[in-house]
Amino acid sequence: MFRFEFKKMGFIIKKLIDLYPLIPRKRNHIFSGSNSWSEWRMITKLFFSNNLNADEAVIENYEKEFAEKTNTKFAFSFGAGRMALHSILEALDIKKGDEVILPAYTCVVVPNAILYRGATPVYADIDKKTFNIDVSKIEELITPKTKAIFAQHTFGFPCDIAAINGIAKLHNIFVVEDCAHALGAKFQGQSVGSFGDVAFFSTDHSKVTSTFLGGMATTNNINIANSLKKIQLNAKKLPSNLHRKLLFGFIMEFPLYSANIYWFGKFVMTALNKLGFIFFWRDELCLKKPQDYPYPAKLSTEQALLGLSQLQSLDDNITHRQKVYELIDKSLNQSSLDYKESACLRYSFYVKDRAFFESQMLYRWDLGIWFTSVVHGKMDNWYEVGYIKGSCPNAEFAAKHIVNLPTHQRIAIRDIESMLHKNRIWILKNSY
Repeated sequence: MFRFEFKKMGFIIKKLIDLYPLIPRKRNHIFSGSNSWSEWRMITKLFFSNNLNADEAVIENYEKEFAEKTNTKFAFSFGAGRMALHSILEALDIKKGDEVILPAYTCVVVPNAILYRGATPVYADIDKKTFNIDVSKIEELITPKTKAIFAQHTFGFPCDIAAINGIAKLHNIFVVEDCAHALGAKFQGQSVGSFGDVAFFSTDHSKVTSTFLGGMATTNNINIANSLKKIQLNAKKLPSNLHRKLLFGFIMEFPLYSANIYWFGKFVMTALNKLGFIFFWRDELCLKKPQDYPYPAKLSTEQALLGLSQLQSLDDNITHRQKVYELIDKSLNQSSLDYKESACLRYSFYVKDRAFFESQMLYRWDLGIWFTSVVHGKMDNWYEVGYIKGSCPNAEFAAKHIVNLPTHQRIAIRDIESMLHKNRIWILKNSY
């Protein structure tokens, strides 16, 4: 009898645990942090008016404004940051037999783009404090086959781009700036994305600015610009059904991902995604160039309108992120980084037991941690993207122990203050 009661009680407890995420409460997270209700109304009105015709003038205006914000002469929009990167590699004529050096702490779509060109990714370890590539590790990896170095500005903090440029110039190889996290960041007063030969940015819903999905390539080099323009002209638009699903995703996500109803909205979005009502890129684990949709794809007019609106508020966006970052760092003192020129995409630090830390924070904070793998999105079989386990110990340590706190404009200062007041001692106890 007692055994039966214990078994029944265990079943009830398990069901309560399963329902834990559905307990109503305010819950902060990483998504849709820079968008506004005016942008939501604009896209919703266009969506239901069925007026989804491409307007090249809007897209060209967005690209012009983006180039000005990044202190570059040319900008070319694409359907995703990874597509902008792939287009850059094509423009640089990166091909089979070539090698590209990149930090062993990135998103898997970055080495994927290299593999799609038939080239080989070569991984350099990172600096444990900055999460950026360890410049001292680069030269030992350069061979006659090396064609480019990726200068990734991780979490919006500029890497030592001056030193990387110096190495690249010495060996006559390209520098590709990975600014996916860093729109609005500066290095010694100059905008990131304007230092290397070419750069790419991401504007998906988890980045500094959001066009829901999207990316941009920028350059000051006229020859690279001409090649990128040809690639962009040959790119295709998403089919109308996928285009509408993309816009519908934005329309649904923005209200559902309000912190007050995220406990419910996250599950609605997951259901809509699984049922095929909304569209995301689904190629993170593809080792060959995707065939299910245009790759690269063009950015739509509606996304360009979002992008223009986002650029207008970029300064306020960065100011808020820096304020949140400063507030956290004054309390926790876990960062040795200078945030004053950073885009401050996340506040990142190391904890002893990440699973435990996440579980304790989950009630109010869905951390959405990056990067939980040396090639985030791919948790095993790293050899398939050219990474040798154990070759970059700092990157592997970071992937195991890092956590991030979001900093975007939908994160209320009072929520940060409350979280720090209640949890500061506990966080410090569980941090490195």
